[in-house]
Amino acid sequence: MFLTTIIPQFFQTDKISLLGSTIEYVKQLEEKVKTLEGQNARRTSKPSVFESKCRISTDSDASGSSGSAFAAGAFSPSVEASIHGDTVLLKINCRERRGVLVMIISELENQGLSIINTSVLPFTDSCLNITITAKIGEGFSTTVELVSNLTTALRSFST
Repeated sequence: MFLTTIIPQFFQTDKISLLGSTIEYVKQLEEKVKTLEGQNARRTSKPSVFESKCRISTDSDASGSSGSAFAAGAFSPSVEASIHGDTVLLKINCRERRGVLVMIISELENQGLSIINTSVLPFTDSCLNITITAKIGEGFSTTVELVSNLTTALRSFST
């Protein structure tokens, strides 16, 4: 394949003109790539995941008198947040405690979010799997700050 067939608006056949046109065309393509990457970065965002995870002990010695599979101290909350447009999807795994859902919703509203939907499922005897969809409102900062604040609130609530 000849280079002259790839480069648009090229009519001359000498090598210097071909090289100059090729360089100019590559620069145009690089600018177009930068523009498209910028648009793509604004449309999509990657989820922010806090590093702590819900860990289940497989040791039969770690089971409590109630038969719970969680070892003392082996459990810490897990929070994942992802943004799509003006909507936040939160996935939370935490210890089951009375009032934990009210505390989470209150914390999210303090962060500038309006709750759209909430789903709470038990996950073993002492863990909850919570999924929340919320609209971003005034006062919302970043997903990293949201995940950090929510994880801190869950840890202080559990103690």
